[in-house]
Amino acid sequence: MRGLSVLLSAVGIVAALLLWRTLAAAIPADPGANSMAVRIGLAFGALMPAAAVLLAMTLTQAGLRFLTGAIDPTQGGDGRLLRVNQRCIANTVEQLLPFAVFLPAWAAGAPAAGVPGILALGGVFAVARLAFWLGYLAAPILRAPGMAASFAANAAACAATVLVWSG
Repeated sequence: MRGLSVLLSAVGIVAALLLWRTLAAAIPADPGANSMAVRIGLAFGALMPAAAVLLAMTLTQAGLRFLTGAIDPTQGGDGRLLRVNQRCIANTVEQLLPFAVFLPAWAAGAPAAGVPGILALGGVFAVARLAFWLGYLAAPILRAPGMAASFAANAAACAATVLVWSG
């Protein structure tokens, strides 16, 4: 099982890298990106897909609570679907918080030419969170690609931020 988890994680990281390269190549340069304010604004815009995934998870959880009648989570009546979805929400918040700090910080210090890569990484992160969520709902081991891809996006954003701000 451990070997499968490592393999699935590697698949997630490779898929994230390929998606990032594809998206970054497809996103045109923005002539206004010479302005730090524009770059930061674009980075916040790049966070919107991930925020939408988190919102979808939260709305799904609320809908499931309504449909199942398990309104009070402290009563211990949550089925597997509610428990897994709650864990996906919690993990997404844990992953999204540092990403939401790194992406605008990276954009603030990046040259205009780096903006397509920043925007692409926002999309990759959102897709990775979707893969994590859907994989976890199917089987816990299948969350590995999305988790690894999310972590890789976070690590890349952190490293890029450190690079642009360390000179």
